[in-house]
Amino acid sequence: MATGLEIKYKRSFGSLKSAVAILGMGVVALSVFYSYRWYTTGEQPPIPIPAAMALANPSVSESPIPIEKINEYTVAAMNPRYISIPDLNITKTRVMTVGITETGQLDMPKNINDVAWYNKSVTPGQGSGAVLISGHSTGYSKEGVFVKLDTLPLGSKIILERGDGKMFTYEVVENKSLTLAEVNKVGMKDMMFSAQSDKEGLNLISYSGRYIPKDKVFDHRIMLRAVRID
Repeated sequence: MATGLEIKYKRSFGSLKSAVAILGMGVVALSVFYSYRWYTTGEQPPIPIPAAMALANPSVSESPIPIEKINEYTVAAMNPRYISIPDLNITKTRVMTVGITETGQLDMPKNINDVAWYNKSVTPGQGSGAVLISGHSTGYSKEGVFVKLDTLPLGSKIILERGDGKMFTYEVVENKSLTLAEVNKVGMKDMMFSAQSDKEGLNLISYSGRYIPKDKVFDHRIMLRAVRID
């Protein structure tokens, strides 16, 4: 009888090992499936991918900018120097200068606490066209200056200070989210023009939606347009 019990135990143990092996293969298969799906579409798996894995970009700093660095920042007299958006608690944020990247995309500031003026758009006070400014909504572990840009209501005021100290106030007239495909098709062209042809415009752009690791981009853009009122 002892021998019989011993054989039965061994069989049970073997069945347990088989079940564990099958379970393990299932877990691996699901991990591969969800990882690939996340990599190609940005869709988060049941156990979310840490943001640091998705967004890490060593070329973009998350370091706070000391107030003395902000105060001593200078630009050419006619260029935008600072931006303030009272309704978002954005005050005296530096405006850097950028162009287009090698891949044909609008460049972004190198710190998530700065914004950037596109150097082929108009300058504040020019009277027509639109000042185009981009900014980060997030970094790999911290929120960017434009994290709440999509919540800014129509009628809100945005203030630009120029290099010579002159101030210009704009009022938000449009704030919407577009897919990256929509932006590439028509959105960016519109952002080079004022929302109202008889007034100088200020257009702000930031990213939102899902981050697509495969392409290293977010799949939506916040497109905000304002017009000068003072």
